[in-house]
Amino acid sequence: MRTRLINLCERFTAFTQGVSALLLVLATLLVFYQVITRFLLNNPATWTEVLARAAMIWMVFLAAGAVFKQGSMITLDFFRAILPPSVQNILLGVVTLLCTLFIAVLIWYGYQMTGRVHKQTVALLGVPMSWLYAAIPVGALCAIPGIILHYLKPASSQNS
Repeated sequence: MRTRLINLCERFTAFTQGVSALLLVLATLLVFYQVITRFLLNNPATWTEVLARAAMIWMVFLAAGAVFKQGSMITLDFFRAILPPSVQNILLGVVTLLCTLFIAVLIWYGYQMTGRVHKQTVALLGVPMSWLYAAIPVGALCAIPGIILHYLKPASSQNS
């Protein structure tokens, strides 16, 4: 059961990391297009700035799971190095609990914020503002497998 859960979390985290990478490519291409249209054609495509910003927002929130998986969010290496292994496990459990509580807060308030702005539209794109705000609860939900992996996998195998 544990191995199956780890494999499922690994695949999901790899998927969200891949989507994040694609969003980074998209944002880069949009900014490049913006520069070309602004400085070479003297007719800026203003919508690209807003869309690039939205892509970067989604990219950051979707990549959170991979960052949690690697343990890159909260680094307590100094304390782990000086503590005995039994206390290290307790520290990992406390950090996991705190990260999970933080994610729960993001999901709760992100959902509420998304609901509040659903009637507003994004300037220049004409799409609901809630599409951008939805990155908060969706990204937080996508971070949960990364937190699980960081807790279940030993530290030595996480960096591989």
